[in-house]
Amino acid sequence: MNHHGQERTPGAPAAGSGAGVNLEYRVAHLRERIAAGPLGELGVRLEVRGEAVLLTGTVPSAHCRDDICDLVGGELAGHQVHCDIVVADATTPDHAEDLA
Repeated sequence: MNHHGQERTPGAPAAGSGAGVNLEYRVAHLRERIAAGPLGELGVRLEVRGEAVLLTGTVPSAHCRDDICDLVGGELAGHQVHCDIVVADATTPDHAEDLA
């Protein structure tokens, strides 16, 4: 599992002090930004897990995955971000599929 971003910084609001609501709000806007923006990725999910954010899904390239993880890590500085996005294998098969 990759960890982008950082742990909650000292002095940052703790869970239960309204930080979770703010985090949910920020994550919702990031979802829209990732889906509608230049990345146009609909296959990526962002979930809040306590004070951390989990990114899952499949993207077409490592560059796309890195762009999304960097974007979310930068926007949610002070929160731990776990990037579990996988890259789709778009290579041509090296053998015929056996349908028997």
